[in-house]
Amino acid sequence: MAMGAHCSWLLRSLLPSLWEAEVAISAVALLAAAVALLLILEETASATSPPSSTTKSYDRDRRCRTRGSGKGSRAVAEPGCAGDEITLVADSSRSRSTTAYVIKLELVSAKYLIGANLNGTSEPYAVISLGEQKRFSPMVPSQRNPVWGEAFSFLARELPAEVTITVYDWDNVCKRKVIGSVTVAILAEDETGAVWYDLDSRSGQICLRISSKKVLSTSDIFFKQYTGAKSQREMILTRQQLAMTEDSGPLHATIEVPHDEIVHHSYSCALERSFLRYGRMCISSWHLCFQSHVFSKQLNVIIPLQDIYEIRRSQHSLINPAITIFLRTGAGGHGVSPLCCQNGSVRYKFTSFWNRNRTFRALETALQSYRATLEAEKQMGSHLLLKGESMNVISSRTDNIKTEDRRIGLTITFQPFINEHVLVDITSNTFPGTPEKFFTVILGDDAMFFQQYRNARKDTDLKLSKWHVSDEYGGNVREVTFRSLCHSPLCPPDTAVTELQHASFSNDKRNLIYETKQQAHDVPFGSYFEIHCRWSLRTTSSSTCQVDIKIGVNMKKWCILQSKIKSGVTEEYRREVCEILEAASDYDVKAESNGPNREDIVVTSSA
Repeated sequence: MAMGAHCSWLLRSLLPSLWEAEVAISAVALLAAAVALLLILEETASATSPPSSTTKSYDRDRRCRTRGSGKGSRAVAEPGCAGDEITLVADSSRSRSTTAYVIKLELVSAKYLIGANLNGTSEPYAVISLGEQKRFSPMVPSQRNPVWGEAFSFLARELPAEVTITVYDWDNVCKRKVIGSVTVAILAEDETGAVWYDLDSRSGQICLRISSKKVLSTSDIFFKQYTGAKSQREMILTRQQLAMTEDSGPLHATIEVPHDEIVHHSYSCALERSFLRYGRMCISSWHLCFQSHVFSKQLNVIIPLQDIYEIRRSQHSLINPAITIFLRTGAGGHGVSPLCCQNGSVRYKFTSFWNRNRTFRALETALQSYRATLEAEKQMGSHLLLKGESMNVISSRTDNIKTEDRRIGLTITFQPFINEHVLVDITSNTFPGTPEKFFTVILGDDAMFFQQYRNARKDTDLKLSKWHVSDEYGGNVREVTFRSLCHSPLCPPDTAVTELQHASFSNDKRNLIYETKQQAHDVPFGSYFEIHCRWSLRTTSSSTCQVDIKIGVNMKKWCILQSKIKSGVTEEYRREVCEILEAASDYDVKAESNGPNREDIVVTSSA
C-alpha cells in the first residue's frame, strides 16, 4: 500500500498538470507566431529597400565571373566590376594602365620628446598614415631621443598628398599617450634629405626622409616599389595570366581583402591586448585575418603573409597555449597596432585555441605555400630575363664566350655584407678625388693611411690582410685586426678589435660601396653586437666625389642594456667615421702635393 502511494506521488511530480501543459503550448504558439511575423517583416523590408554595398559587390563579381565562364572566352569585366582594378584579358596584347605615386618615408629618429613616464622617459613608437594606409614603427624602450632607421612605403593615387606621423608612448595597461604629431604635405615628385619637423607638442622633433615617384600601376616597377601582399599577389596573377575567380565567396564581408580570397582554415581564438579579445581567425593563401566583436566594438586585423617573419608556439598563461607571430621590420598597420617586445620587434599573440598545434601546422603550411609561390615567380622572372638576354645576344651577334659570361653573371646573387635595416645616416661630405682614387690612396694594399691613422690614435698591433675577391659578397674583402684604447670607465684599458671590410665598384668605376663590420672582443657585451658602416662614394666631377656615410648597431643577441649600447656606440662611432673622413681628405690633399713621400705625412686625430 505504501509502495503504491509512493509511485502515485512520483508520477504526479514528474508529469505536468493539465494547466501547466496548456500554458506551455500557448507559449510555444505565441513564440512561433512572433518569429513568423518577424520573418515576414524582414522579407518585406529587404524587398522594398535598395541592395547594400556588400550585396552589390557580390552581384558585380558574379556578373564578372559569369561573363568569363564560357570555354575559350575572355575574362572581361563590366563597368563597376572588380575587374576594373586588374583587367586580365587572356587574348589581348594591351592592358589598361593608370598612374600612381609610390611614396617612401624613412623614419630616421626623434629628439627632445616629452617624458611620459614617471621617471622622465618614454617608450615611443610612431604611427605613419596616408589616407587609410597605416604603418607602425617598433617601440624604443626608455628613450626620449629614439633612433628607428625604418623605411615605409605608401601608395597614392594622386598628388598632393598628406602623410601624418603620430608618436605615442607605449603602455600595456593604461591608454597610450600621444607624445606629438606632425602632418607633412607631399606636393609633387621629389626626394628630400633628412629634414627635422617640429611636433605639435611643447617639445619634440622628428627626422624624416621622404621621396615620391610616379609609376604605372600595370608595370613591374609598380609592384616592386609598393610593399603589399595584394600588390605581389596581383603581379603574380597578371604575369601568369590567371583570371581571378570567386569560387567560395569572399574572405569576409567586413574585412577589406580581395574578393577572390578563399578561406582555407578558420579557427576560434583570442587576440592578446590589455584583455583577451575573442573572435575568429581566417587563413587564406595571402592573408591571415582576425575579427572580433566584443562589447559592441569591432576589431579587425589583417596580416599579409609576406609581413610574417616567424611564428612560434608560446604560452599566454600556464594552461593557455598561444601562437606568437613576429612581423618583419617596417611591417604593421593592419587594423590594430601590434605588441612590442623589449628588443623592439613587433608581434601579435593569439591564444585560447581549441587545438593550438593544429592551427600552428595550418599557419606553417600557408607560409610555406606562399613562399614557394614567390620562389617560383622569382625563378620564372630569372628564366624570362635569361631568355630575353640570350635573344639580345643572338640579335647583336656577340661572341659566344661573352654571352656565356653574361649569362653566368646574371644568375649569381651575392649575400648582403651588412644588415641594411639598422643603418642610419650620419654625415654627407665631399672627398677631393674620384672613388677609384679613394680606394687606391686610402684603402689600397700599398696605402699607408690606416697605419698612420691608427698610430695617431695610439692603437697597436695593427694587421691588414690583402684584398681578395669574394665569391659570397662580390667585390673584394679583407680583414683588419688591432687593439684600440677604451675611454669608458666600464671597459678595460684597451680591447682587441676585428674589422671586416668590403669594397665593390660599379661597372663604370664611378661609384664605390665601402662597407665595414667591426666587433670589439673585450668590452662588456662585446659578443652581443657589431658596428655596421657603409660609405657610398658617387662621382660628381673629374676631381671630386660625394661621400654618404651610414652606421648602425646590429644586435646579434638581446640584452637588457641594448638601447643604451646602441645610443652610446652609435655616438662614439659617428665621431670616429667623421674623423676618418676628415683625415682621409687631408691625407689625399697632402699626398697630392708631396708626391711619393706619403709615408712622412702624419694624420692627427682628436681621439
